[in-house]
Amino acid sequence: MKKLGLQMILLGLMISVTSSDLTAQTRISFARGRTSATVSSPINAYANRSFVLTARYGQVLSANISSRNGCAKFSNGATSISYITQPGNNYLEIVNNCRTTTSFTLTVSINFGSD
Repeated sequence: MKKLGLQMILLGLMISVTSSDLTAQTRISFARGRTSATVSSPINAYANRSFVLTARYGQVLSANISSRNGCAKFSNGATSISYITQPGNNYLEIVNNCRTTTSFTLTVSINFGSD
């Protein structure tokens, strides 16, 4: 009975460690004087990746994602998005709904909107 309890505790710890890896966020930073950045990375089958970047209120964030097989997309199913930022952290969620790991390239730019 004690052995079963210990196994359940170990299983719970393994799940929590795995879950924290899956929900980890990657911070995107812009080089000094630059308004865009590009990130390339693999994404596992049926997985998601979160990216976070800091912006000021009212900036225009534009992002494009591409993958050779078209599997990597934003969480809304699009391959490009654009929106007005909130102050502080802004998030981008990438998903892979295919049965295979794929590599993607994400390009993000931030500019002030035209008045």
